[in-house]
Amino acid sequence: MEQMPGTDDIKDDLSELEKLIGHQFKDKALLEEAITAGSYLTEHPESLTYQRLEFLGDRVISLILTEKLRASESLDEGKMTILRSELENNQRMAEYGEEIGLRTYIRAGEKRENISSKVIADVFEALCGAIYLDSEESVRMNEVKEFLQKFNIFESIKQKMYTAEDFLPMRNQFENKFRERYRCNPEIEFTYRSSGEEHQKRWKIETCSIKDPQTGEYIELQGVKSDTWFTSKKDAETDVIEQAYRYMEKKGWSLKQQLFYLR
Repeated sequence: MEQMPGTDDIKDDLSELEKLIGHQFKDKALLEEAITAGSYLTEHPESLTYQRLEFLGDRVISLILTEKLRASESLDEGKMTILRSELENNQRMAEYGEEIGLRTYIRAGEKRENISSKVIADVFEALCGAIYLDSEESVRMNEVKEFLQKFNIFESIKQKMYTAEDFLPMRNQFENKFRERYRCNPEIEFTYRSSGEEHQKRWKIETCSIKDPQTGEYIELQGVKSDTWFTSKKDAETDVIEQAYRYMEKKGWSLKQQLFYLR
């Protein structure tokens, strides 16, 4: 098991992390709680874990995004819901966490490289909850907004407001394009690979294939596969569908240009 940092090391890490976050905590215990995973309790049962702060942070992020989306009169409730879901899903939160090197600061029982993207996403949300509680009541939301601004979330909202198609989940966009070309829904098959214990299972997709409506053959999209592990099959499929969309765009949505047939 990886050597856990001592008290002095933890203080140094907290100071470094505060600089990355852009918020100096008055209550350091909140920051310690936000970066403590459940697996840390095996050797440190007295510690508090991030769950309660993650619960709060998730709601704070959702409210901030909802306020931003509501400010646009061009969005109806359905579009706001889809866009908010896309911006605050676990994959996005994990990406934001990795962007500031959050993995390095998480207190966990497993090695750094084995910390799942789900935990990184949860800790990111917990940090938002910790910033909220550590701030004066009159500026709480603004403090969290400033932190989120580091990840260009609000710029993403503005960009997506200009294209109605972008409000659709990627799978729906893929299906729409496929129907335009072939007048039927795509039949997609994935082959999966899993790793880890049952309660911490991770997933990769090794191949993505589409049925040619004209021949009935399943055609593998070469190079379209997972480049990383995901905590759910759904997240892995979403990532690969995005790749498949870009792949088919380059091919002009023609399956005849594919050369490798599965059956």
